Amino acid sequence: MNFQWKERLKKVSDVTTNTKYVPEKAKTIGVFFFYLFVLIIMLVLLFFVVGLCQRNHYIAAIIVAIIGCSITFFLWKIISADSIDNEEF
Repeated sequence: MNFQWKERLKKVSDVTTNTKYVPEKAKTIGVFFFYLFVLIIMLVLLFFVVGLCQRNHYIAAIIVAIIGCSITFFLWKIISADSIDNEEF
C-alpha cells in the first residue's frame, strides 16, 4: 500500500516539474485567467483613484495610482520575458 502512494507521489512530482506533461491548452487557459484577474484588479484600482480624487483625497489617490503603475510594470515584465525552461536551470 505504501509503495502505491509513493508511485502516485512520484507521478505528481514528475508532472509538476516537467512542463512537457502539461497540455498547451491548459497553459493558455491559465495565462488567460491570470491576465483577466490582473485586468479586473487594475479596473478596481482605477475606480479607487477616480473616487479618491473626487473626494479630494489626493495623497491616497497617488498611493493607489503608484500601486497600479507598479502592477502594470510587473505585468509588462512578465509579458515581455523570455520563456523559462527547466532544462536551463
